[in-house]
Amino acid sequence: MPSLSVIVPCYNEQGSIGPFVRELAAQAGFFSRFEIIVVDDASRDGSPDIIHGLAADLPLRVITHPKNLGLGAAVRTGFNAATLEWVTYLPGDGQVPAGEVRKFLPYMAAYDLIITRRGARPGYTAYRRLASTVYTAWVSAAFGLRVRDFNWVQTWRRSLWLREPSVSDSVFFCAEFLVRCRAAQPRMVEIEIGYLPRRAGRAKNGSPRAALKAAWHIIRFFFEEGSAGRWHLLHPIAPDRPEQLPRTRAA
Repeated sequence: MPSLSVIVPCYNEQGSIGPFVRELAAQAGFFSRFEIIVVDDASRDGSPDIIHGLAADLPLRVITHPKNLGLGAAVRTGFNAATLEWVTYLPGDGQVPAGEVRKFLPYMAAYDLIITRRGARPGYTAYRRLASTVYTAWVSAAFGLRVRDFNWVQTWRRSLWLREPSVSDSVFFCAEFLVRCRAAQPRMVEIEIGYLPRRAGRAKNGSPRAALKAAWHIIRFFFEEGSAGRWHLLHPIAPDRPEQLPRTRAA
C-alpha cells in the first residue's frame, strides 16, 4: 500500500476542524503509513486550542504561522514538512469528506499526479461560479492545461514537489505547480471527488481581493515562463480521465 501525507490548512475553522481531523485520522488503516499535518495560518478564533487538543491523542503534527500568509503559503509549508511518498491537502472546513482520500488508491500505482474536480457545488454563489469559470478558462488558455478544476484537491508524489515546488501564496498555487512540473512529464489523471457545503464559518478565498491577487500571479508567471521560452499554450496537455480508460495500467 502507498503512504500518504495529508496537509490540512486551517484559518478560523473552529466550527469544523475538530470533527474533520478525527474523521481523517480514521483513514490511516487504508495506507501503509499516514501522517496528518495541520498548518494553522494564524487563526484568531478557537482553532489553535482545538488543534493542539487533538494533537494530544491523535498522530498529528501542528505547524503555526506567526501571521496570516494565505492558503497557498499554508499548503506549501505543509508540503515542505511532509515525509511520505504521496502528499495531498484537504481544507479544514470539511468540504471534502475525509473518506475521499481512499479514492486516490486505485490510481497511485499508475500515476504520479492525481487532479480532482468537483461535480455539484452546493452553497456556491453566482459570483463564485462566475469567478471559477473565468479562472479555469483563463489558466487553461494561458498555460495549455486542459484541466476542469484547478482550485480543488490535488495529490502528487512528493518527489515532484521537491523538484518543482510552487511559489505562489494565492489560489493560483495548484495551477502553477502543474505548469512547473510539466518538464518532468508526470503521468496525470483527473477524477471526481465529493464536495459538501461548509460545516461552519465562511469562505476566505473567493473574495474580490483574493481574485485580484491570483490574477496578478497568473500574469506575472505567464511572462516569466514566456521570457524563458516556455509558451505552454502552444503545447496543450490533458490528464487521463477514468471514463476514458481503465483504472489500472502498466506503470
